Amino acid sequence: MDQQVDVLIVGAGPTGLTLALTLARYGISFEIIDRKTTPSNNSRAIGIQPRTIEVFSRLDVAKEVLDRARTIEKGNLYFSGQWTAKLEFSRLVTPYPFVTLLRQNETEAILEQALNRHGHFVRRGESLISLTHYPSRVLAHLEGDTPRTIEAKYVVAADGANSSIRRMLALPFSGKSFKESWVLADMKARWNISREEVHIFFSNRGVLEVFPLTDDTIRITGNLANDESFDESKLRELVEQRSHMPVEIDEVEWFSLFRVHNRMVDAFIHNRVILMGDAAHINSPVGGQGMNTGIADSFNLGWKLWLHLKAGASFGVVSTYRDEREHVARNVLQTTNVATEVLQTTLPMLLPFQALGADVFTRVNLINQKITERIAQLHLSYPSHSRIPFQRVAEGKIFPEIEMIRTDDGMRQKISEVADGRFQVLVLDDGSRDSAALYDYLNEHQSFFQIITLSKTSRPFFDQGNELAKSFFMRRGVLVIRPDGYLLHKQRHLRLAPLQEKMSDWLPFA
Repeated sequence: MDQQVDVLIVGAGPTGLTLALTLARYGISFEIIDRKTTPSNNSRAIGIQPRTIEVFSRLDVAKEVLDRARTIEKGNLYFSGQWTAKLEFSRLVTPYPFVTLLRQNETEAILEQALNRHGHFVRRGESLISLTHYPSRVLAHLEGDTPRTIEAKYVVAADGANSSIRRMLALPFSGKSFKESWVLADMKARWNISREEVHIFFSNRGVLEVFPLTDDTIRITGNLANDESFDESKLRELVEQRSHMPVEIDEVEWFSLFRVHNRMVDAFIHNRVILMGDAAHINSPVGGQGMNTGIADSFNLGWKLWLHLKAGASFGVVSTYRDEREHVARNVLQTTNVATEVLQTTLPMLLPFQALGADVFTRVNLINQKITERIAQLHLSYPSHSRIPFQRVAEGKIFPEIEMIRTDDGMRQKISEVADGRFQVLVLDDGSRDSAALYDYLNEHQSFFQIITLSKTSRPFFDQGNELAKSFFMRRGVLVIRPDGYLLHKQRHLRLAPLQEKMSDWLPFA
């Protein structure tokens, strides 16, 4: 045995790198390996959803991503060459009301550079060849320039759709594969369409999706009824036939044909091996959900491993990763499956009805917002025992990105920008006398709680005119936000017992 770590991460794509960065911030020992000797230079996934930018904000990489990316607030729908409807992302309730377009290799570079700043580096050119399982540990046998064995408490499979770990465990990858192939191309083109919006063209020959990467480079994807003879030389014909617009293609930077799969393993945790990202679930690229779902997997698992490995919380805390993320993955697979079926429907007689439906539905603000919320992954929630409809904040849902006012300079700051990996506890304090026990408990366990008191006179943040308290319909109370930004607990008083009972599910001392 050459090394002992808490966690071995296999795969250094966005999923593995996000987990590594999360563990590094918590001080958990880990190794991250990748079989490739150098980072990928392929653009691959390009869509980063608003929810993922919220995650990146909590990992201190959101600004760097946004500085290098293109942000899209609108999506246009065309039928038989005629503009028909528009999807509005700008109305989303998030500080990032847009879809972010950035090549995957650039996203990976940002995450890896952040990881390097924490003193951790990807071990490249190493492959996992076998696992030896024990009740309290796993021996991972690696092959590279120098074969070695690592002892880890947990092994995380973030090694993609063709996961070697999934094959080692002989896990079924259940689901379906679509018959039609799809084409993907990044190309420099002269074309009279907005480079600040996404464009989706429906036609009797198939669908064409257009994403602007830069001022002169676009990404196109489209379904193909027959791909046997399709090559780069036919891209211009495909674009013009489906968009009903002339285009001049100057250079094709990347070209690929692929098939769409919607598949998922039966369980994300097998003894001491944890699967995530494409190793656990793959879905149609329609809607740009795949990479974002994998990143969310990592962020969900990371803080739970912290509680388990550092605080001594039971394995039951880690097992909630399985329950929560399997639920989300099924939701994503169902949604993308339906969306792909709709996009691949090319019967000429149906196009007028599809156009009418798109026009009517997108004109209804509520429906438009529900569609964009689903694409943005802002609708996702986890099961909760306390769920009252029509609340601004509800347990199990993403906590809204509120802005608090700094007492020292009067400037506003997002709650995710001050997050440090602990549970954030917002105490809406109206000066009640029954809060002493609550504060004693929180202060005693500050290694797990980031205490933020909000009142008209609190420091370092204050609630101007009780604006936030009123927006939550709470005069006083406690809101506990999980490290991944979901609301864990809500109470309309400052008594300790209910909070302590809730935290007993997560912390060994509560």
